[in-house]
Amino acid sequence: MKKLVVLFTLLLTTFILASCQTQEDVVVIYTERHYETDQVLYDAFTEETGIRLDVVRASADELISRLVNEGEDTPADVLIFADAGRLYRAKNLALLQSFEDDIMKNQVDEGLYDTNFYWYGLTMRARVIMYAKDRINKTSLSTYEALSTPQWNDQIAVRTSSNLYNISWIASLLMAEGEMQTEAFLNGFVSNLYRDPAGNDRDQAKLVASNVGANLAIMNTYYMGLLLNSEDAYEREVGQALGVFFPNQGINDSGAHINLSAAGIVTHAKNIDGAQALLRFLTHDTSQSHFTNVNYEYPVNPNTTWHPLLVEWGTFKRQTLNLSQLGEFHERAFEMMVGAGWK
Repeated sequence: MKKLVVLFTLLLTTFILASCQTQEDVVVIYTERHYETDQVLYDAFTEETGIRLDVVRASADELISRLVNEGEDTPADVLIFADAGRLYRAKNLALLQSFEDDIMKNQVDEGLYDTNFYWYGLTMRARVIMYAKDRINKTSLSTYEALSTPQWNDQIAVRTSSNLYNISWIASLLMAEGEMQTEAFLNGFVSNLYRDPAGNDRDQAKLVASNVGANLAIMNTYYMGLLLNSEDAYEREVGQALGVFFPNQGINDSGAHINLSAAGIVTHAKNIDGAQALLRFLTHDTSQSHFTNVNYEYPVNPNTTWHPLLVEWGTFKRQTLNLSQLGEFHERAFEMMVGAGWK
């Protein structure tokens, strides 16, 4: 009997140690990003550290609801969203923990992480004006605000008001300029749309390239990179037909809006050390080079060289808004967009 007790104790101890080892060697990621680029980096992280990554992909709203419902029992360690505005919600719901780290602050450019260190940027895309090079003189373009003037009547293509990139863009205008000016802009902008919004950013580019009437498209820059480097000849032709214009670049202008993919550590993370190691890995120059060279996103690491295509488009001034507060304006921005008739 004594031997059985000893054997049982040994087996139980082995099981507990194995469980602890398994927990220590796994980081669970909740993410709304869906790119093969990310998976390549996840695999590289596992190879380098021995830490396995379990990835759960869903929309931001679904992931937030899941974290709220799971509470302390959540398996999630890291939360990654395609726009920092969504992480504002997660932070306000106490779903993220602060992680102040000198390595992270060195690897992520100032202004691209939460002021209280609840999240750090991973990649940037500029939301810009793409124009038909054969029909539009670049000198006729200036600011986002100018898109609301009669000059662009029936010429603008854009995706729906429910799209996160658009909500974040209008939220940035609302945050910088207030409701009165944003409302005036929206009323003029919506009246200048070529058609009811539909499709993704690449669909807007294809509409402009088809020369049916729309001459401008509101798009994120990385879509242009994907078009120009597509395996599909038609998509490459579409990209070649369009020019990239960064709005609001004057001395007194606010700068181009950016969508910032960002990550934070979940409040009830089980593997905090592994989560911290992952964030440091994803913002390291090597990983940042992969993001820009494969997915044509702008790196958040100031020491990372941009992809040659991005260099060709030129440097630009970005909005200097406090991105930690941008999410506070999302809900009101969407209400105003719908109120202006933006479908």
